[in-house]
Amino acid sequence: MKKLISMVMAAAMVVSLVPATAFAANTATFKVVNDKEYREGEIDKTTVIDGPQLQLKLKDVDTTKGEPDDFDITLDFNNAELNNTLNKGVLTVTGQTKVTGKDGVDRQASFAVKEKASKGDDTVKLTITENDSTDFQEDDIITIDLKDLGLVLTKVSKNTKATVEVSGDFGDSDELTFASVLDTGITVTLKKVAEVAEEETTNLEKDLTIKANVGEFAEDQQFEIKVSSGFEFTKKSVVAASAGKDYSIAKDADDDGKIIVTVEKTGLDEIVIDKDDIEIDAVSAKSGAVAKLTVKAIATEGNDATFKATADAVEAVKVVDNAVTLSVDEDDDLPVIYSGVDTNNYGITDDSDHESLEVTLKESAKGALDVKKSFTLTLPEGVYATNVEVTDPEGAYIVGEGTSTSAEDIENAFAAAYKKGDHDNFEFARKTFVATDDSSLGNNAKDMDLDFKLTLIAEPGFTGDVTLTLGGDAFDKEQTVKIAKFVSPYTIEAQQNDLIIDYRNTKVPTNVVIKEAEAGLWKKDDMTFDFEFDKDVITLEDDAKITVDDKSGMEVKNTKDMKFTVKDESDDAAATVTISDISLYMGRSIASGAYDLKVKTTAGKAMMTGVEGDAAINDDYAALFTTKAGETGTEREIAGVDDVKPYFAADYRDWDVKSKDFVEKSFTVKEGFVNVITAGRDQDDASFTKKVVVPVGEKYLIAGEEQVALDVPAYISAAGYTMLPVRAVATALGINNNNVLWNQASRTVTILYGQRIITMVAGQKVVTVNGNTIPASATVQIKDGRTFLPMRDLATALGVTDITWDAATKTATMNGNQNK
Repeated sequence: MKKLISMVMAAAMVVSLVPATAFAANTATFKVVNDKEYREGEIDKTTVIDGPQLQLKLKDVDTTKGEPDDFDITLDFNNAELNNTLNKGVLTVTGQTKVTGKDGVDRQASFAVKEKASKGDDTVKLTITENDSTDFQEDDIITIDLKDLGLVLTKVSKNTKATVEVSGDFGDSDELTFASVLDTGITVTLKKVAEVAEEETTNLEKDLTIKANVGEFAEDQQFEIKVSSGFEFTKKSVVAASAGKDYSIAKDADDDGKIIVTVEKTGLDEIVIDKDDIEIDAVSAKSGAVAKLTVKAIATEGNDATFKATADAVEAVKVVDNAVTLSVDEDDDLPVIYSGVDTNNYGITDDSDHESLEVTLKESAKGALDVKKSFTLTLPEGVYATNVEVTDPEGAYIVGEGTSTSAEDIENAFAAAYKKGDHDNFEFARKTFVATDDSSLGNNAKDMDLDFKLTLIAEPGFTGDVTLTLGGDAFDKEQTVKIAKFVSPYTIEAQQNDLIIDYRNTKVPTNVVIKEAEAGLWKKDDMTFDFEFDKDVITLEDDAKITVDDKSGMEVKNTKDMKFTVKDESDDAAATVTISDISLYMGRSIASGAYDLKVKTTAGKAMMTGVEGDAAINDDYAALFTTKAGETGTEREIAGVDDVKPYFAADYRDWDVKSKDFVEKSFTVKEGFVNVITAGRDQDDASFTKKVVVPVGEKYLIAGEEQVALDVPAYISAAGYTMLPVRAVATALGINNNNVLWNQASRTVTILYGQRIITMVAGQKVVTVNGNTIPASATVQIKDGRTFLPMRDLATALGVTDITWDAATKTATMNGNQNK
């Protein structure tokens, strides 16, 4: 005990000798603000760097209250050094070197040079001291204006970066860049290539951007833009300096392949040239040729602020055969839309407008579209258009309207085409449009350059990209573009369950799990899930158990059968709903085989049939686009619109349901959720339907969808038969191990399966089924103390004729073909 007390006292004495600041936990985060970028040649090794500031944001500050604490930091510079000597003592600072509280009030702190630093040194040690009455606090910001240190660069070549590392009482920083010397240059971007026919002209497809790599352009900075051989700039490629734009454009007097762009304003680090200000003529370029634009910055004599540089060439125009192209802006992200909901997103809280990307249908030259032939625009099966908005009708002339064609006229043509295409596609009849080279349009007719957007809905279960396909008699080959992407507002996880019929209370051993796509998505009171089977011979014995995870905050109500409605929306996390304790009643007449699990939701119902009792909403949010043309094929009318009866997905698909009944179709979420592997127990012709895959030599087999481990593998007998370990038989058949018996005395295997009693005796090439003897191809074998059955003869006893052998993979399969 005395020894222990002595040790404690000694430890206490040691602690008392250590300064309190040794236990300080001062930390900070570090960053540079206003870092400086220079062009090569703009700075030399005597230019003091002006602008960058080093900032330390304090965390976990440990100070002596009411007393002025000192904090030491060391600044190590790379590619920079002191231009003058800093003597030990108070640092002469500007108003930018300071300590600022999180309330914005400056702390009265002082800065001093801890050790003398001479000109040419790259390390500075500073001491920062609190004011007597003001302690540093968390989130205070220490700012050091690097100009106060008198730093210059040691290298001024391009790609030089000057950095600082901080160490000391506030911790250590990474390398922080505070000055850079960049390559004098420009970057030119053009996001889309225009198409043109031979000997035709076109404007750029998108604006052309010229951006300075560093700094700003001087007023009067000029750029020479040159186009590839075979192309020229037309006389329209001129913009006067008086036009009020950021730039002017003049043609080169001696070369039609050049234009000169001049910056007309100060303070610009980029200029954006309007696509309509540059027109290119494919004077001699042939099909397949590409016009590239090379942009050079020109240094003007007497104006040192201008500079020379050349950007990488960009592709601007491609020459194509007389053609019509279907395109979207590849730089635009695909809109992501939830499937199984209407455009009002009934049942979920998402606010998507269901609009696709803007699609362009464009001629390469006048008359490229053969209007004497029909053409189609096709959406994937299960995706429907509820609206078409023509955003730019340029060059699309409807027969009978000519140059007076409006966007609405073209939208009506889309509606008629959708009806004609029976909602599989938009089928534009021949002579819907006037050829753009038709003399009746006059000289002001333009090439077709039609822009439009589709408003889309998709059936529950449809997920993936929406591809719009241009085809039909007018085209030799189809063109496709991706215009949107659908995702499901939920995912459903379910497994195949191989069941032997017990009529009442047939327990399903697995659960059904429904997962919300994102937190708060399923809408309170509006979103209901209702699961069912695809045959009336399978029903629920009792209501299943429905539970919600304990993290999402969601609650459900009206839980009956396998049905539930959202009572409170999730908030903290996406919800997971589990349906368990599923007990089935199976009719006595049920046949063996697979039975699917299906689901229907209130959201899907609104998408397929509209919302019951509100015709106006139906028209706006769920009716297919033919409603615009006055579709009269259904029994429901739009409120306030005479003789217009909407057409819904339920009216179109062969689902045996119609929109007027407000009965939705259910969609399969798991094929073969229930796989009946025997007929009823009062059926003498019980047959085995489960797929069994046996890889010879491997310690597993696959029964249905389940991989089952074996203690010994199957093997090939000397006679060439696949031999299955007897204890694997129960697993393969989905029966209890007690139903596969081995009698050592009589060396007999007995299998009790449904109404069948199957016996095989070692050494005898027969199989007995319910007392009837069937010749066998092999006999039971004993190997290494284990009993093996011939798989082919077992299949025969079970009534299975579908048994195959794959020599390449050494795999035997029962019921492989009927379960594909």
